[in-house]
Amino acid sequence: MANRGSNLGKNPFERPMKSSIGIACEISSKVLQALESQSGTDARIADEVTYLEPIDELLQQAGIAYNASFETRTGATETLVQFETGISAEVKVWWRKLTDVYDEGTPQYNTLWGHGNTWFYGHSRVTNLLHMNALVTNIGADAALAVLKTRVENYIIAYQSKIDTQTGDKTETNTDSSSFDVAVANSTTALFVVYCGLVRIFPTYLASVLAFFPMELIYKASKMREYRKLIPHASRRKMCSRTWKNGDRIEMINNGLVDLYVGLASGKDGVVATWYRLSVGVTVTVAPADLGNTALKAVIVQNNDITTRGDITVTIFEA
Repeated sequence: MANRGSNLGKNPFERPMKSSIGIACEISSKVLQALESQSGTDARIADEVTYLEPIDELLQQAGIAYNASFETRTGATETLVQFETGISAEVKVWWRKLTDVYDEGTPQYNTLWGHGNTWFYGHSRVTNLLHMNALVTNIGADAALAVLKTRVENYIIAYQSKIDTQTGDKTETNTDSSSFDVAVANSTTALFVVYCGLVRIFPTYLASVLAFFPMELIYKASKMREYRKLIPHASRRKMCSRTWKNGDRIEMINNGLVDLYVGLASGKDGVVATWYRLSVGVTVTVAPADLGNTALKAVIVQNNDITTRGDITVTIFEA
């Protein structure tokens, strides 16, 4: 048993995986993609794919289901953000259909997929569509990829349709769903198991192990935490609590139809001396001091409207 204060008993993937739904899904998906890309070189890596794939699938499904549930509670049945949550999984299907025809490293593969899976998502919506349309153009009249071309074309049509009908800013939700928490916990453990397995495969080449993990994303995610909550009419809610440090930043997005007020207090029922007005549709990044006395730990959001529910996303970026 590790001594108190030791990091030996901690899973290093826990904090980044719990930072937000979108990031948890993206980390797991990227690791699985990296394993799949090397599964033909070593049977032991193929075993890791077999182990991680069903766990990742459950995680992706849980993320989509929770977003859908949240949006249903806000009055929307199927939104652009729900659709975009599934882009990573859809692109993975495209990659598999491509590699069924052309092996990695071939000229055809490099022409169509030279920038990798994330070339098709993680950018602006305009850029995502631009890259997807480029894939269709480059496939051209290749009969072997006709099925893939049709699938991508249909996906572009669906994506563009949702963009055209979407109004207002949307973001991913906080990881406070019990079902999603279970999926995150299982995936977090699975990533550590995969990491340990790769260490056994590459015992003297740690860099080779780390190459299977999106280390920059993991590092950034370990220093952030995202929360999203509905704020009932004429009420207030505690978003989170933190001991503030110099250099901390807070991003706030008003996703709803009413102005909201944000401030710091000693707890959920504490007095807020200074309120920051967050107007409808606005996204701002502020220092904790902009919300009040940083000796107070709790971030409080208040909705003064007597008829309309509010909707806010708060992301804490640690120094």
